Amino acid sequence: MYLAIDLGGTFVKRGLINDHGQIIKNDKVPAPRENISDFYDLIQTYLESLPEKHQIKALALSAPGLPMDDGTIAGCSALTYLHGPDIKNTLQSLLGIPVFIENDANCAALAEVWQGKAADCNDALFVVVGTGIGGAIIKNKTLHKGAHLYGGEFGMMIQYDHQTQSIKGFSELAATGGLVRTASERLNRTVTGEDIFQLAEQGNVICQEVIQSFYDHLAVLLTNLQSVYDPEKIIISGGITERPAFKNELLQSLDTINQLRGALSINVTVDIARFKNDANLIGAVYNAIQSSN
Repeated sequence: MYLAIDLGGTFVKRGLINDHGQIIKNDKVPAPRENISDFYDLIQTYLESLPEKHQIKALALSAPGLPMDDGTIAGCSALTYLHGPDIKNTLQSLLGIPVFIENDANCAALAEVWQGKAADCNDALFVVVGTGIGGAIIKNKTLHKGAHLYGGEFGMMIQYDHQTQSIKGFSELAATGGLVRTASERLNRTVTGEDIFQLAEQGNVICQEVIQSFYDHLAVLLTNLQSVYDPEKIIISGGITERPAFKNELLQSLDTINQLRGALSINVTVDIARFKNDANLIGAVYNAIQSSN
């Protein structure tokens, strides 16, 4: 049995998960905002409160940023206290059990590899469509992070706009954050993602154009990823995938691109992630299992 922790900017999700990926119990509490000692105390107190504490093999932690071999977490996030301290070794000393840390997007991908939509794949890509674009590369059912840990940072891929002589990343062009920002600018008022789709359904031409642009850019990104890596499947997650029409609308844009490419058309197999709110907990445990072997 594993103690799984998913540290987010707002909440800390906690759970007990067995070797088969089944969640025995879980809950969530507000994330400590300022002090890392509060985070350590939160985990230690929770572990001590568990009747099953003597059955726990390890702590599996999902966190923002880039976990390093020396036990620190590089990069940046809303929880600034995470970046710098030797978190892994400190937690191991406090808890008396092994600690395994992995990036949150990578954990979500590993959940799909273990028991989700990529369970039947050796090679897959995982794309997170949210405020920005994140993701992970799966090679032979394991994470491929790259020589400089940029593996899966699909939002950093760029397009050059010749008219404006500017560069835009796919985190701006193909993410819901950019969708909302562009629609708000063009409508000259603040709108939410839900507002945009509702207005489009009511015939608002601006919202229809912004949505189509979002799908087209996302389709270009997926087509380019397929051309580079040629995975068996690309798994997509993010709040927008909850829209019943999301997959069909994306497939229409992919089909349009293939028609334009003609003889250069390429098949992109897209699926929607199985796991939602519990993905990071489950994937963190799979990372711990893989890392222990």
